[in-house]
Amino acid sequence: YSYTDCGGNVSYWTYTYTIDISSFPSVPADGGSVVLCPADAVEPLPPLVSDVCGNNILAVLESVSDTPDPVTCDGTRTYTFSYTDCGGNVSYWDYVYTIFNNFAPAVPADDGTTVECITDATDPGSPEVYDACGTLIAGILESVVDNPDPFSCEGTRVYTYSFSDCIGNVSYWTYTYTIDISTLPTVPADGGSVVECISDATAPTVPVVTDVCGNNIAAVEESVVDN
Repeated sequence: YSYTDCGGNVSYWTYTYTIDISSFPSVPADGGSVVLCPADAVEPLPPLVSDVCGNNILAVLESVSDTPDPVTCDGTRTYTFSYTDCGGNVSYWDYVYTIFNNFAPAVPADDGTTVECITDATDPGSPEVYDACGTLIAGILESVVDNPDPFSCEGTRVYTYSFSDCIGNVSYWTYTYTIDISTLPTVPADGGSVVECISDATAPTVPVVTDVCGNNIAAVEESVVDN
């Protein structure tokens, strides 16, 4: 400002503002969410932040940190963003994903079939099973249970597989063989001979007969009929 008197004498007065932004940008509370899989922990959309004067500040992704590193199953993934105003004041905002899968692997319905021989009740192998994140899980044969045990003729044989994902969720799948012999034993054509005396009509030597599974079957004399 100038001050001029009537004689033309002039004096000056100044007022100086020093613009110094000392307040750090105000950021919201850190964010976060729970997801099933590491692949779900994608970069989040950072919040809008302005400086103390109301000017928008660009968010800059500073880091992505996994615990454990690398995170392959459960753990955390943290995205850290910085906000720097024109005065060089910096604030940070974090978004933390908690990776946790509480879903047991989805297995198909239990299966089974009927066979005639215990030798046909072989290991069926496990079906393809994936965890909740789409990772193939190897099936582990947990048990083979015969009923009755020991097995002698007809009954069941049950194969049980387990499927465990990386976090320890377990599902089970069983395959049951029902052993049911429905095929009659195959015997040779009836035999016979001509003899002169009834005393010569002694018990014949019976043929060797096996069941459909190849097991020898004992012959039981049912009757002797004279005519």
